[in-house]
Amino acid sequence: MANAKRIGLLFGIVLTILGIVLLTRLSANYFWSIFLILLGLLFEFGVLGKGAGRFVPAGILLVIGSILLVCNIFGYDKMSYLWPAFVFAPGFGLFQAYLVKKSKGLLRSSMILIVVSAILFFTTFFHVSWARMFFGIVLVALGVVILIKSLRRRVE
Repeated sequence: MANAKRIGLLFGIVLTILGIVLLTRLSANYFWSIFLILLGLLFEFGVLGKGAGRFVPAGILLVIGSILLVCNIFGYDKMSYLWPAFVFAPGFGLFQAYLVKKSKGLLRSSMILIVVSAILFFTTFFHVSWARMFFGIVLVALGVVILIKSLRRRVE
């Protein structure tokens, strides 16, 4: 019975949004972005899914729906600046799951994605030409540190 109620709720929301789009003569593009946001909210509030795992699709759908809505309103040329949010989306969902579960693995995974997306936003917004050199130096340094630690373990 609970599944029938959820399906009815979801179907009712979809029809309501579609009706609003038709009545206000909005583009169908608005429908899909708003539908993704609402679907994310249904996961967020536990209508679809239970437990901490529901926050991962909720975060992804909310962020992607918001990106699409912004692009529908202001133009898809903004995607050239907003694309790092696609890396942020799963990080946001994983961080929400961490807040519920308090798992260090979730925190570590979410922070990696969030920091990478922040760096990508920074380089995208400011068109930083030195970013390639900076990331190259960071990767070389990280690789050397890992190699040294690995060699020390074998010697000991």
